Amino acid sequence: MGAVVSHSVSTGSTRFGSSLKKISVLIAALLIAVLGLTFAPSGGSALAAPTIAQCNNVDNTGGLGLSCDVTVTNNLDVSTGVASSTVIIKECHGAANTEPTCTTSTTSYDALTTSVNQCNYAANGGGASVICNVSITNNITGASTTGLSGATVDQCNGSGAEGTAPTLNCDPLPASTSGATITQCNGSTNGGGAPDRVTCTVTPSTMSAQLAVSINQCNNTANGGGSVVTCTASLRNIALASAPTPTPTPTFTPAPSTATPLAKNTLHDAKTDGFTHTAGDAGSPGVIGVGVLLLAGLFTAAFAARRMRAHH
Repeated sequence: MGAVVSHSVSTGSTRFGSSLKKISVLIAALLIAVLGLTFAPSGGSALAAPTIAQCNNVDNTGGLGLSCDVTVTNNLDVSTGVASSTVIIKECHGAANTEPTCTTSTTSYDALTTSVNQCNYAANGGGASVICNVSITNNITGASTTGLSGATVDQCNGSGAEGTAPTLNCDPLPASTSGATITQCNGSTNGGGAPDRVTCTVTPSTMSAQLAVSINQCNNTANGGGSVVTCTASLRNIALASAPTPTPTPTFTPAPSTATPLAKNTLHDAKTDGFTHTAGDAGSPGVIGVGVLLLAGLFTAAFAARRMRAHH
């Protein structure tokens, strides 16, 4: 009989211990979940802006047409370092001198887009038509207009050889600067063809020390008899004034009170002394957290006591 009782108590103790462990694990899991939701980082990962590169080394078969555009808007606050950019890309392919098939996309980045590289080593099959354009606008907040200067240009060098003169219709010309901000239409459209078959233009453009960018397009392109190239680049830097610092609103300070203070009795009764009781912040996250832990502890203790009474 004693062996039977001992076995029963051992089994009950084992079951009780197993139940207590399960409850402890459940409470720990709930606490971990609450902490995870409270302190987990919000938002997704940052999307860095890449170098924009399109329409390079394509359509190198005779008689094809290529038309590609890139429009970039950069935003930079030099005082805070906050930066972003929006890039619109259009890419078109088809037969030369016909309406091509185009695709367009718009992408926003939380970083600056500082390099555009397109329409290079492309359409080298003869009888090709190439039309490519790049437009970049830099909005720089907090920059001085004195920090801007004319953009350097390197274009139309080693292009338009053979054929009926003049073969070059470029502005500015001559323009040969090593490491220029804008480099385009160099080594292109050689092999003969119509006059003015190299038409490349840089609109009045500026560059900024605060936001350096580069444009590289239409180089070593459309080499083959009877091809034409038309490429345009534009770079604008717009200096914006910093937002004015808000003026603090004056704080009203009441005049000292001349009223006679209430006499305090020896019992210091809050109602008769004029004291005001300050209520605690019942909605405080810390109070709620402590309450949850206390409730969990009480629940565990009560359950354990009940189990012990049931098995003894």
